[in-house]
Amino acid sequence: MASDKSIAASPALVFLAVAALMVAASVRAQAPTPAPTPAPAPTPAPTPAPAPSQPAPTPAPAPTPAPTPAPAPSQSPCPPGFSNSTAFILGVKQFLRRGILLLGPFLAPVIPGTSTTKCLCYYSTNITTNVPPLFGTFPLPPIVRPNITGPIACVRGPATINF
Repeated sequence: MASDKSIAASPALVFLAVAALMVAASVRAQAPTPAPTPAPAPTPAPTPAPAPSQPAPTPAPAPTPAPTPAPAPSQSPCPPGFSNSTAFILGVKQFLRRGILLLGPFLAPVIPGTSTTKCLCYYSTNITTNVPPLFGTFPLPPIVRPNITGPIACVRGPATINF
């Protein structure tokens, strides 16, 4: 009986030993390899300096490099956007004074002939609401609607807008 247990235990021990070796090899393979040390650069043999016969001419000073120009301002007359609806409403008046009409996500008052540039502004974020299935029916798609309290983005619109 004692010999039967040792025979049965032997494959289990071999399995554990192989598993331990595999784990050790895996850890060693994943460890970063040390960077090789570069060979020291050979030192050149000193050469005797010739006796100076004349003093060397001084080089002309290098011209100072021109400063880099500032980046060009945005070419779009439209604002990049507004943080919320209140800021948009205040911005409509300011931009209209400069001849830029902001057409918003909600209808802004349009005064014909007062603007040469039109910007289309829209709510740039959405709110998604999941709809639970009704009475065990198939699942309904989520409802996506504009986030009216979120930021508003603006882009330049076409030259003519038909209402």
